[in-house]
Amino acid sequence: MPLMVRTPLNQRMISTWATYPRHLNVLDRRETAVQRRLSSGGLASYEPPTQAALLALIQLAPAGAVFFDIGARIGVYSALVDTIFAGKGVHVKAFEPTPATAAIARRLCRHNKLSFEVVELALADKPATSGEVSTLDAFTWQRGIDPHVVKVDVETNEPNVLAGGHATIARARPAIVCEIGSRRRADDLAPQLDKLAALGYHSYPLTGELPWRELDPREPDRLPAGRSCRDWLLLPGRMTGRLSRAAAGWLAAIATCDRTTNLLVQTGEAPPPGWNAGHPAPRQRPFWRR
Repeated sequence: MPLMVRTPLNQRMISTWATYPRHLNVLDRRETAVQRRLSSGGLASYEPPTQAALLALIQLAPAGAVFFDIGARIGVYSALVDTIFAGKGVHVKAFEPTPATAAIARRLCRHNKLSFEVVELALADKPATSGEVSTLDAFTWQRGIDPHVVKVDVETNEPNVLAGGHATIARARPAIVCEIGSRRRADDLAPQLDKLAALGYHSYPLTGELPWRELDPREPDRLPAGRSCRDWLLLPGRMTGRLSRAAAGWLAAIATCDRTTNLLVQTGEAPPPGWNAGHPAPRQRPFWRR
């Protein structure tokens, strides 16, 4: 059964760039774990702090920015960024090495008439002779592009991805959202975290409440009581008030995209008319009231 999830409304983005579709077609409500989660809770149930961080970073990046979604799975983050920031000319690369999953991501892209590229490639610390595994450094060199924002979620292989992208990170200094999740994972990442610190990077746990406070991922016990985080924001400088405010706006918008805003369509039926119409533009006040 096809499923359309509501996209978060950010009127500042619409005022500055362009409107974007109110719903994203995620194709099915049961085929994968990601789709099942979206079916049960909408985008509000799908890692909202991570969504908010990525959307805020892209919002504040320059026009034509490049986003690398490493470990894209079916491409929800890639599709969300491509949908919302199409008017800003953002370029999205979705890295997903599993053929069946990459095929779903391509279908998702096609059904929503998006333009993000699905790169069926695993990134690691060294390339493989088979050509199925490469490095971030090799990819950016071959393509001649550098990312402004990078998301890394690759099932414990994060240390190798960062090791294979050190030259790119040192050169481009992208903002990085990386799954760390536990003290053990942070210990595995320690050599790369040290290299990032030497480049001037600062680490912030993506908890559900703002402002995000700087913290060493190897010291999770210092997180406030009752809070946990899966993903961390690694910034090539300290968190700014502008970024924090942008993230807060997205976090509030994402919270409204719950299960009640989903659209379900019976198999074989066409979606309702206007399902992907743009969010309404903010009303302009008369000039004498501005």
